[in-house]
Amino acid sequence: TDFDAETLELDWNHVQLPREENYSLAARKGFVRLMGDSEVMGTRHRATFVGRRLTDFYFTATTLLEFDPKNENEEAGMILLNNGSHFDILIKKTSGKRMLEVKLQFGQTIYHSSPDELKPGPVKLKVSGDKTSFTFSYAQGDEAYMDIETVDSKFLATETVGYFTGVYVGLYATGNGMISKSPADYDWFEYRVK
Repeated sequence: TDFDAETLELDWNHVQLPREENYSLAARKGFVRLMGDSEVMGTRHRATFVGRRLTDFYFTATTLLEFDPKNENEEAGMILLNNGSHFDILIKKTSGKRMLEVKLQFGQTIYHSSPDELKPGPVKLKVSGDKTSFTFSYAQGDEAYMDIETVDSKFLATETVGYFTGVYVGLYATGNGMISKSPADYDWFEYRVK
């Protein structure tokens, strides 16, 4: 998906009814722009999220994100989401530095990987699935992808977290309790079956 059209195709979904002001295909041509608000991912509220259902055990999902958070409450990235539990590869600001980390939230349990400091510029985010696990990776420029975290896929399985929508892979932005002032611009999204 190159985000060149005026609307997203029907395989893209939101959590609850979207706040239309948080999504734009017109603000920057060829990008989908997401603006985070006070909603936090994983709640059943109207968080800024757009995604598609996982349809394959073996897949790779990749996106290119331009996001330069101004405040430490702001984050954006790619997410696997099912019934409130979610695994994220995200960009945020910590102690004045732009950082990348993986966050795994399973019920009330939250795990954060060791953060990597990012260079200026866009970041390619990747999630790969191989039936029993998900692997989160990133790259900048012409660099090879670097694996950050691998997690057992059973922790997002419908049999574990409950029956509702199944697992989504998607793009998100949040202000984690406050309005975000920094746009998250996604240039493209690619979903491939391995």
